[in-house]
Amino acid sequence: MKNDQPPLMSVIITTGPGYESIRTTIKYLKRQTVRESLEIIIISPALEWSAEIEDEFTDFYSITLIEADIDTELYDAWVSAVRRSNAPIVVFGENHAFPVPQWAEALIEAHKGPWAAVGSVIRNANPESINSWAQLYMTYGRYTEPVESGEINDLPGHNTSYKRSILLDYGDELKFMLIRTNIMHMDLRARGYRLYMENNARTDHVNVSKTSSILFDLFYNGQLYTAALARYKRWSISKRILQALLEPLIILRHFQGTLQGIRRSGQWNKLMPAALPIILAGLSAHFLGKLCGYAFGSGNTQRKINSFEFDRFKYITEQDIKRVSNLGNGV
Repeated sequence: MKNDQPPLMSVIITTGPGYESIRTTIKYLKRQTVRESLEIIIISPALEWSAEIEDEFTDFYSITLIEADIDTELYDAWVSAVRRSNAPIVVFGENHAFPVPQWAEALIEAHKGPWAAVGSVIRNANPESINSWAQLYMTYGRYTEPVESGEINDLPGHNTSYKRSILLDYGDELKFMLIRTNIMHMDLRARGYRLYMENNARTDHVNVSKTSSILFDLFYNGQLYTAALARYKRWSISKRILQALLEPLIILRHFQGTLQGIRRSGQWNKLMPAALPIILAGLSAHFLGKLCGYAFGSGNTQRKINSFEFDRFKYITEQDIKRVSNLGNGV
């Protein structure tokens, strides 16, 4: 583990079900070309930790465990992880995202530039499913292959890295910025910071693929986003109503962006028109969720989203489970 030099990057991974749900991600992190310079920080309600599990982390700089109730303390736990990290770069990984071996090195190298945040290219880890592709392009369309490295006005909400010092500058406000990092990206740019997309930092992402799960996932994420945005903007009730009236145009642009992502990727003939019904249904659910966020706030939406985020296997098809279960073999 630790050497004489500080770590170069801290990777924060959150899980609900336990260590098995992050085992494949850890295997992929062990493949990283700079694994000995990575500090791994795991957040979980409770982890059964054994000597056998401990042995899986000997290739890394260090391992830190943070116990937290992710339904009630998620953002406090993320802030704690940032504050306890020892590297100048912090990245929020996922227990269902599996980075290529050059991922960490590419992010670290990119951060030598003037960028507050550097994003990863998102690829499909369960590509046999039309639903999975539809979900990928609805949620990460502009960040999917092919992507050119360069300055950008927003980054993926997950698997994005940040200069730790800039995150710490938010102080107690950081927990609210982490509710939806796309809002933080907006704020960073307003403060004069710059964002960067790195096409050598690629990660394979497991996408929700059960039809009903896609609809609920997009609904809840829409609700949480507009509730967080209204708080950030300090919108009055009348301003929220006005923004809600503009949402049909915003969803239309989202729909157009989804189709553009499919066309840009060269997947049009493969996915269309088969993916169109789930895209239309998914974005309709997202629209309704956004309206609920304006009207009612976030409520207990985060608790519902946490299940989708940290226990992803519940929400993918049996075929996709078999595919993803084999990803870590031979690592």
